[in-house]
Amino acid sequence: MADEGIKQLKKQKYEDAIETFEKLRDRYPYSEQALLAQIKVADAYFYKKRYDEALQAYRDFEKLHPTNKAIPYCIYRQGLCYFRQRSTIDRDQTFTLKALEEFRRLKQKFPENENVPKAEKYLAQCRSDLAEHEFYIGKFYFKTKHYTAALERFQILAQEYPEFPKQSEVKNYTAECQRILAEPENKSKGWMSRIGNIFEVNW
Repeated sequence: MADEGIKQLKKQKYEDAIETFEKLRDRYPYSEQALLAQIKVADAYFYKKRYDEALQAYRDFEKLHPTNKAIPYCIYRQGLCYFRQRSTIDRDQTFTLKALEEFRRLKQKFPENENVPKAEKYLAQCRSDLAEHEFYIGKFYFKTKHYTAALERFQILAQEYPEFPKQSEVKNYTAECQRILAEPENKSKGWMSRIGNIFEVNW
């Protein structure tokens, strides 16, 4: 039955594969094949781009079998589920942050795992996306003359993302924000700007 399910996966018959592996899991719940079936069901959901269901299946496996040799794979796949759902840089970056967390978790807990090199590439992409997001928001604040908020974003970029390739632009924006905020007519507005930032939407 396991062989049949694997063949169905290879033929991209994902619904059939899910049905086959669920039958196998239910019929032999305490067998090694049942463990394989749980992971393959998660894989089928993943390949169908049903990432929420895949994520839950990988999580359930990790929770039920925390010492199983497939745990590194499950962590890696959880990272991919989040990674595939990440938004463009002008949108909320929750999925990007969660992907980053899972890939880091894999690297920290299982540094020798075969999936770590791939996870490192995804980590780099996540950091790039997050840096671009900060830059986008910083420029938005700058254009709308919210210089204190803009400066905070550019300082985050300089401190937390030193590898960001646009650091020269970041420095220019930072210097310009500081110059504008240092002008006498803007110093008195600085505290009002900081208060206003508290009530702004958290991008």
